[in-house]
Amino acid sequence: MHARQTRLTARTLAQQFLFEGERPELIDWLLPHCQLRQFPSGRVLLTPKQPADCVYLILQGEAEVRVGRHSGQLIATLGPGQCVGEMSVIEGVPPSAKVIARGACTAIAIEGAALRTLLDQSQVFARNLLKLLARRLRHDNQLVRQSLELQALSEQHARSDALTDLHNRRWLNETLPDLIEQHRDAQRPLCLLMLDIDHFKRYNDSAGHIAGDQALIAVANVLEAQIRDDDQAVRYGGEEFLIVLPDTRLEDAHPISERLRHSVQQTAITDPAGDALPSVTLSIGLAEWSAFEAPEQLIARADAALYRAKHQGRNRVVVSPAPAPGPARLRRVKDA
Repeated sequence: MHARQTRLTARTLAQQFLFEGERPELIDWLLPHCQLRQFPSGRVLLTPKQPADCVYLILQGEAEVRVGRHSGQLIATLGPGQCVGEMSVIEGVPPSAKVIARGACTAIAIEGAALRTLLDQSQVFARNLLKLLARRLRHDNQLVRQSLELQALSEQHARSDALTDLHNRRWLNETLPDLIEQHRDAQRPLCLLMLDIDHFKRYNDSAGHIAGDQALIAVANVLEAQIRDDDQAVRYGGEEFLIVLPDTRLEDAHPISERLRHSVQQTAITDPAGDALPSVTLSIGLAEWSAFEAPEQLIARADAALYRAKHQGRNRVVVSPAPAPGPARLRRVKDA
């Protein structure tokens, strides 16, 4: 079923930005090559499946530009004064997207051959069309930038903990292997801290889960404020945190661990209303990366040291001994 056609006048054409400043005789010449068309909501104006040597200039209503299968993804909405299909006509190729009427839409359909003739004969028309395309390109660039910013923000959120805003375990799994490889290649030291809030279940049970969240946030803030610029703090899970100390030997990492433990112990915790909550303490396991040790082995050693800190009375730092070279490690040394 074709869209209903009505009469179009030269005055209507002359009032459009696309023909602003155009000679009246050119508009009179163009008029027989144009039709005024009215499209109901949802009617397809252009589609990649059907070649169309025609440009639509929107007079009233709006048209959606969509890409992809079925209804497709909305990439632009065109309003009065904007045109669509011109690039397809100029290049002589099928439309690259589907254009659909958004509500009732009235448009001027301009024959492709007539548009190409105007481009050859009228600098005014060519200039106006170029301005329209430049505006659309600027708008599209803004959309692309916003999309990239949203994508970057989404990726950042996917790798950060929603409560504490520290890195999360996904970030650690993606980053730590590469970081260790860099330190292995450059023969640089690296240490890892595994930290756990003492008696956190008891804290939640007595003070409530909102208070528990405030305690986690307070600990995270202390860690973020106390570590160096190149250090990385991670919420490992639950009440456990992990800190990566690049370019750090055991003798330097130990005082860092003690400083963090002391700072958390001295930190006042308040609820969202500002009322005081009980303070917390940390147990910390410290491990220095050993050459050719895998990331999961380093984490396991720091976790084992944390476990010993818990059993030795909590609120303390325990250092993991260097790992004994096992068969797998000896084999990697030999291969190297």
